[in-house]
Amino acid sequence: MITMYIYILDTLADWELGYVTSELNSGRFFKKDAQRISLKTVSCSKEPIRTMG
Repeated sequence: MITMYIYILDTLADWELGYVTSELNSGRFFKKDAQRISLKTVSCSKEPIRTMG
């Protein structure tokens, strides 16, 4: 399994990440035997953020 980290910052444009994360999670455009991708979010603090969306 491949782990991909997404850095979350204040005023993130969440609609832009929505397209890519949904496709990475579905795997529908990957090779038949491709490894799955585990998506993890990271940030510099645990405080809530406000997105642009």
